[in-house]
Amino acid sequence: MTVDPPDLPDPADGPAHIDLGLWAKERHLRGHRYPYVLHALDATAAALVLWDVVLPSGLKRRIAAGLDADEHGARALVAFWAGCHDIGKLIREFQEQVALDLSAYPGDPHPGDRAGHSFVTHQWLVTALGSLGYNDEDGYTAHLVAQLLGGHHGVYPEPLDEYTTPRFQNGPWQEQRERSTRLVHEAAGSPEPPARFETAVAPLVCGLVILADWLVSQEHFLLDRLRTPPSDGGRPALLAHFRASTSRIIDLVQEAGLRRLTTAPASFAESFPGFTPNGLQDSLARHLPGLCAEGGLVLVTAPPGEGKTEAALHAADLLGNATGHDGRFLALPTMATADQMYGRLKKYAEHRSEVGSPLTLLHSMAWLNPEYAPTDRELARGDDLAPTSWLMKAKRGLLASWSTGTIDQALMAALPSRHNAVRMFGLAGKVVVVDEVHAVDPYMQILLERLLHWLGVYRAPVVLLSATLHHSVANSLVKAYVTGSKGKVKRSAPPFVEKIGYPGWLHVHPGSGEVTSNPEPFATTERAPLKIDLVPIPLRDKRPDREQALRDLLSPLVTESGCAAVICTTVAEAQQTRNLLAAWFDALEDPPELFLLHARFPQDQRTRITAELTRRLGKEGAGDGDRPTRAVIVATQVIEQSLDLDLDLLVTDLAPVGLLLQRAGRCWRHEHLGVVARPAWAREPRMAVLVPQEQQSRGHVPRSWQYVYTPSLLMRTHTLLARRAGAHVRIPEDIQSLVDDLYDDPTLIEDVTADIKRMGEELALRTHGRNAVIPTSREVYGDLSPLTKADFEIGEHFLATRFGADSVRVLCCYRDAHGELWLDEALTRRLPATDHEGRMSGDDLRAVISRTIPLRADRNTQPPLAEANRGPKGWEQNFHLHDLVLLVHPVGHGATGEAVLGDRRLYLHPDNGLEERT
Repeated sequence: MTVDPPDLPDPADGPAHIDLGLWAKERHLRGHRYPYVLHALDATAAALVLWDVVLPSGLKRRIAAGLDADEHGARALVAFWAGCHDIGKLIREFQEQVALDLSAYPGDPHPGDRAGHSFVTHQWLVTALGSLGYNDEDGYTAHLVAQLLGGHHGVYPEPLDEYTTPRFQNGPWQEQRERSTRLVHEAAGSPEPPARFETAVAPLVCGLVILADWLVSQEHFLLDRLRTPPSDGGRPALLAHFRASTSRIIDLVQEAGLRRLTTAPASFAESFPGFTPNGLQDSLARHLPGLCAEGGLVLVTAPPGEGKTEAALHAADLLGNATGHDGRFLALPTMATADQMYGRLKKYAEHRSEVGSPLTLLHSMAWLNPEYAPTDRELARGDDLAPTSWLMKAKRGLLASWSTGTIDQALMAALPSRHNAVRMFGLAGKVVVVDEVHAVDPYMQILLERLLHWLGVYRAPVVLLSATLHHSVANSLVKAYVTGSKGKVKRSAPPFVEKIGYPGWLHVHPGSGEVTSNPEPFATTERAPLKIDLVPIPLRDKRPDREQALRDLLSPLVTESGCAAVICTTVAEAQQTRNLLAAWFDALEDPPELFLLHARFPQDQRTRITAELTRRLGKEGAGDGDRPTRAVIVATQVIEQSLDLDLDLLVTDLAPVGLLLQRAGRCWRHEHLGVVARPAWAREPRMAVLVPQEQQSRGHVPRSWQYVYTPSLLMRTHTLLARRAGAHVRIPEDIQSLVDDLYDDPTLIEDVTADIKRMGEELALRTHGRNAVIPTSREVYGDLSPLTKADFEIGEHFLATRFGADSVRVLCCYRDAHGELWLDEALTRRLPATDHEGRMSGDDLRAVISRTIPLRADRNTQPPLAEANRGPKGWEQNFHLHDLVLLVHPVGHGATGEAVLGDRRLYLHPDNGLEERT
């Protein structure tokens, strides 16, 4: 891999001598200082290398278009600007931070009282760029370039105006700044100022500058370059350093794992050998290539188990190859589903990639996934797709060519948070696939719409996947993308999506906004109609009593064979249900296997349970004979998203109809493959929905269910299903009408007050979302500061990607009779300690974090915590440990007691997970 720096002539009258004593870097350099001008030239070289080696062609075209330049000119411009990012370090306030003889630089020419070097970069460049021809009307380009470079630490400064723009004095400081800038300008290829600079493209340039700076600020690179410093500060020696840095930076890019992962054009059959495409996949493969020459957005709607993931991967390949967007990001609703997708995406990349590149997994617990990052030693095992240690550091994962993670990782780019330019830069060169789009609430929907708007601005292709999406939500998402890609949409324009063909797909052209639905009908996987029974259950003190209903429903399984799931609304109810089934099964001579799955297990235990269930009850288990003869899974909503389970019977609490249909996707999931032997009693796929015993739900919805789901939607669903009077649900024919009717049919209203309350709550969530997101591209003309300026008067929690989902991670540990703390109840492993700097060995850290449990935050988890709930001394200095809440269980006299957290009493049960005791 080679990169050619610009051809540099060697005239004798180049820039005057530059002082190598003025520094830019000194931390961790063993007493050395790295000269400022060398760092500037390194950043310039890094931008050139990144442009040539890392940026996909589609992203380069978009940046060039935003600069109204050809790609060669755009390359030179961004390299020049990258070289100027730290010019604010050439001031007395910065240089005198280390012992330095500044006698040759009398006075302090900086006129302001804020000496942060990023701020000074912004101030100085506003006027200094004028000497290089940046003299357009109102100084727009100079102000924009100065502001984006002033934001290279992640936050854009406020714009300057004629009253706040300082005037720097002439003198030796000014001379050094001018000489360094002109040398960097020459090294970059002496680019002319852009004829036009689109504000919306500035974040992409900023992201590139930040990446260049990060690469060449690594200590090992700086120490290596200091081994052969320039002989003097003259032009020939400095340009020789620039040329030498270029080849070394190519190695840095490789070491960091930033090379592009590319795929050659291939048919669906070539992409998935041995896999015969179904009607949906075949339709996309045949018709999408004729529509996606300019990219655009693709929406795929189909039932669970219809192969949407394979369809999305193939559609992403078609879109990426057509537009030069080599990268991929697959966004999933949860960490568990992202972990599963990582394995699938890696297998696909191994088969499809022409050139390998690290594949990253992005969520807060990704480093605990042994398949992703087993140990530091194994990071260097030579696997082309293995993550590098550089990419696994904070905020860098999206810079990998291919990645998958939770949707939150993408939505953060739509929030005014520090370094959102890095996230947007990481996404803009990719095809972005969002799975389970129906899972977003009204708050997250606004964030997703704003993200889609910016992806449209950057012409990044998008694929949206859903099993149960209301047509109005689909229209809002498509409209958001088109307002970015097309530039403007009239308010009076008709809806882009008036109805959804189900199953089906549609393509949205990024330029015209034209929507093309699948051109012709296609065959779908034959599925037996789903029988939905409403099973009334009594309420005891407004709590659901499931026992008799479950005995009636599960008796055939207990006496014969089969596999079933019982989905409860809350963790506490799932634990109680597991207890009552355990009491029943324990009295049997040959009991069924009993599993429990919810979010309040320790991380490692939940991972083991999930892996066993998907292995034994998924497609693989059915084929290799490991499927249980008789088994019952008790679970919460965690079972409904992206888990490959095939059940003979599904029993579920009442929930909004879209979620019920999503859950139903686990019932007879692989029947079409003919690999599952059904018990005699399971004559058809059946979902039994537990509902209040009264004929109508109004006033009788259990209080616990109302905390999780909007009561009006539960009432509407009850009425909607009751009207069907046991009629079978045809899949896929009836899915979309059920999803749409839940919201659109006014005759479903049981309680007008509850319906009005729901609409008010949804409106409030949308309002919170609009207050949280970054502005649209049209709203940031000439000023980037709103992209990183949050309204902290509203509250910092509004920067969360999920509204009202504040949680803490708790660690259950055990205290012996002597007061010593242990990780396990058997008292075999002590609670690990940190050193004086808060460091802990990798094995110990993994052991601690893998045992943590998410718990909803409340007043008991707010600081200051009780002494017993605080981590050991030193933990507060460790990023992974500082905010853990300890739940200390006393152990003694052969028994384990409860942990106390404020006024709450909790207990980690070996089978039930974390229980709340009353």
